[in-house]
Formats: sequence, structure tokens, C-alpha cells
Amino acid sequence: MTKFDDVVLRNDRVEGAVVNWTPVSALPRAITCVDPIALESKIVMDATGHDAWVVKSLETRNLVEIKGMGAMHVNISEEGIVENTGELFPGLIICGMAVSTTYGIPRMGPTFGGMLLSGKKAAECAKDILLKQASKQAKIKVA
Repeated sequence: MTKFDDVVLRNDRVEGAVVNWTPVSALPRAITCVDPIALESKIVMDATGHDAWVVKSLETRNLVEIKGMGAMHVNISEEGIVENTGELFPGLIICGMAVSTTYGIPRMGPTFGGMLLSGKKAAECAKDILLKQASKQAKIKVA
């Protein structure tokens, strides 16, 4: 098993995730000799639920601010989660309950339908970003 450790940050954007073997994290740091693995990508999605691990890795660098989950309020949470799904930081898209933790939206209210709609919106956002990147690269090659 693996676990998320950190993000790859280059050119003022998220360009991947750093993972490590889960058992390594249980060992004392002084005796661990297993280096983490950097997985480079054009987009990273934080769908880590209430923990919002990827967003928190940016918060520790003062690159984003996390408000923390709001109290349960079923009537407004689902719409808020879907509405706020999207690119939080260049290269990082947030969806699902990671949105709740990031923006302070009420927790536990969204149904599975809300999670699906958030995931769909995140996928559409990723597609748009990738198309813009491809368009820029095509213009650079032609010029």
C-alpha cells in the first residue's frame, strides 16, 4: 500500500504527487532508507475526502487557506460542494468532501449524487485545463 506524502511543485503549479510505502511511515525516520516516489502529472485531483491531504500540503506552505469543515447542514451542503468544485491552485482540482474542508462548507450533507456531480464537474474542469495546455503547446510549436 502507498500513501500520499506531498505534492510536486514546479513553475508555481502542482505538477504531481509524492507517495511512499505505507509501512515506511511507521518506522523511525533515522532508519528509513526508502525514498518517496514522485508521480508527475499535468493535473492532480484532491478527492481525499474530509482530510483534504493534497490541499493541506499546500496550506503548510502558506499557498492556500483551509477553512475547515462546517457543521452539518444537509439543505445547503450538496449544492455548495458541487458549486465550489474546481481548480483551487494551478494544477490542483478539488472535489467531493475535500471541497467542504477547504471552503468551510457544511459536512456530511451531500448525498452520493452530490459526490458524483462533483466528480463529473472535476473531470470537466480537468478536460478544459488539458485542452488549454495542448492549445498553448500547439501555438508554441507553430510559432
